[in-house]
Amino acid sequence: MYSFPEWKKTAKRLGDPSLSSLGHRQAREVGVHLDSVFAKEGLQAKNITVLSSPFLRVVQTANEILSEFQKTDEGNVADTVPILPEYSVFEYDGRHGGKLHESLPTMEERKQYFPRLDETYTSMFVPTLPESTDQFFVRCQKAVDAINEKYPYQQPSSSAIIIVTHAAGCVALAAAAAGKPIHQMNPASPCCIFRLDRTDNSPTWTIDDHSIEGGMNGYTGHMSDMGVSTIPWNHFSAKTKENPTGYSGPPQEKS
Repeated sequence: MYSFPEWKKTAKRLGDPSLSSLGHRQAREVGVHLDSVFAKEGLQAKNITVLSSPFLRVVQTANEILSEFQKTDEGNVADTVPILPEYSVFEYDGRHGGKLHESLPTMEERKQYFPRLDETYTSMFVPTLPESTDQFFVRCQKAVDAINEKYPYQQPSSSAIIIVTHAAGCVALAAAAAGKPIHQMNPASPCCIFRLDRTDNSPTWTIDDHSIEGGMNGYTGHMSDMGVSTIPWNHFSAKTKENPTGYSGPPQEKS
């Protein structure tokens, strides 16, 4: 949509655009990075779970990520790990009145183009639309609570849950999981990574402080091209004269 704005003139699914060519490349770079990290940490294919928002651009991202796995031990991740369509982490509705979500196709249709997609998977829950910003935060906390219940920490086996979602979801889900306010989450750039860890069954996960250079609170060091059409996103506040973008994140250095 950013690369081809004319697409909106004829598109029948305005809320469900495809990735650009740059987006596909960025997603593959996420896959290369995660493959190296997981191989180094000794993760096995059977212990990797991929939850994806059902929107096309997110399923495409998840698909590209998995396609790049080559190093991870004990199993072929690229060919054996499915994409689980998880509606609880789908797009932030905000002030759109549910319009962004109206054109989502069935999972049976999605499956025709993405064989990795498990169309039999049942989401933890399906959010009610429309939703306000406050309701979105509640929804993200509910999703984190459901993830903690469904995927409890198990010692000593190592596991990873990859949640592929939208910018707002990255920020709000990470904040909910870490028990931190939104303003402590760095903005979400395209294909950035928020890494959260746990060492026990506590409902609170750990994440790097936003001030750590090269930290995993919105990490982008794996990407070779950030692009110029999209802007890192943490814009939950109302737009005002003093804050024309609605930015809600940590203080940013002025260029």
